[in-house]
Amino acid sequence: MGRIALGVLLMSEVVAQGREEVREVARPGQGGIVSLHREVVSRVQLWGLVLLTFASFFPGLFHYEEYVFFVLFTVAVGASWLDGRTVWVRTPLDLPFFLLVAWILVTIPFATDPAYSFAEWRKLVTQMLVFYWALLVVRRYGDGATRRQILAAVVIGTVTLSLYALVDFVQRDGSLVNRSVRAWAPSSDSNWLTTYLVIGIPLVVCAGVAIKTNWRRLAYFGAVLGPALLTQVFSYMRAGWLALVFQGIALALFTGRRRLILWVLGCCLAGVLSLLALSQVGYQKDTVHPLSLNIRLGVWRLAIGEVVTHPLVGIGYGNDTFVKRFKDYVETDPNPEFHISEYGPHNTFLMLAMGSGIPALIFMVWMLVSAVRTILRGAGRVASEWSYAFLIAIAVMIVGFAVRNCFDYMFAGSLAYLFWILVATGLAESMKKSESLAA
Repeated sequence: MGRIALGVLLMSEVVAQGREEVREVARPGQGGIVSLHREVVSRVQLWGLVLLTFASFFPGLFHYEEYVFFVLFTVAVGASWLDGRTVWVRTPLDLPFFLLVAWILVTIPFATDPAYSFAEWRKLVTQMLVFYWALLVVRRYGDGATRRQILAAVVIGTVTLSLYALVDFVQRDGSLVNRSVRAWAPSSDSNWLTTYLVIGIPLVVCAGVAIKTNWRRLAYFGAVLGPALLTQVFSYMRAGWLALVFQGIALALFTGRRRLILWVLGCCLAGVLSLLALSQVGYQKDTVHPLSLNIRLGVWRLAIGEVVTHPLVGIGYGNDTFVKRFKDYVETDPNPEFHISEYGPHNTFLMLAMGSGIPALIFMVWMLVSAVRTILRGAGRVASEWSYAFLIAIAVMIVGFAVRNCFDYMFAGSLAYLFWILVATGLAESMKKSESLAA
């Protein structure tokens, strides 16, 4: 489906550049029909974008989300063709994004399993289409209310997910004693849950900036941010907390509040010391146990060895390539039944370098850095405090998502859809020519 959609996109570009705008040749009285067509398309695209943003918080809906996206994408391409307009919105991410996709395609013939790597590559192409479609929708059809609607979808999705996870955690007899029972996201696990929170929490905080009354802001944070942080606690995912720590540091650097770094590091140190103290009296002993760290170090050594051996084209794109390559290895776990085949490389960036070579890693990092730099430049131009907070939140979200992906492969499925929709929204706002975004 990704190849078909990409073909439609490229074909529409060629046709749109070589034809006249047929809407202007309409018979008298047709203008009302054209205006109605544009209004309907605009509303369908905008509300479709908001719907997909919310639906992305629920992985069980992902296949339906894919179907809805391709319908909306086809409508956007068709509407642009009828209007004689391009569907491509240029961004600073274009070059690294296209180089990444092209390079991975070039390396597929060298893959351990070319058919699997090609299937994973198509998923990446679909993610690219989601990004450019969301960018097109926000730039062409969006207005001052668009980012508020998307932000509302993220806030509602975050609080809904948090409340579900907390109730489920209690029903499964979760406790503060150990992490044998963890809070889960519906149709997924604690890894996905904590990643959703890493994406959602900066935007939840951003939404609170728009609340001017102190007591209402306090009530909002208690009702939304409170459950999100509590869910992060009960997910028992240390990588999630580490991502939040880096988000706090990024916020301090992006806003020039260097003293905030000391507060973040101080809270981090207090939390670690408290956890160590609790482990000495019988609480959360497995949380401080180095088992999962040892597992990661073991698989990282194997993956780095493959990068050194195949630095240019790798051994095959996709998280399961590691499993195919090392299915018979036993590593690090004292349990003799543990096999490496149950795990991937536990690192998106290492997976990319191992699978498609160091050039692919360079293109990915280049793309993420370009996104953050472009959004921060846009934040420096806006006059609205709320718009500034929104763009800073998107930049902070990107940092946290990148850190989270250093410990697990989370650049997949509905998580990737949500990430690219938010990045596209932030880029669309930051690239506006006007220095003042509507509050």
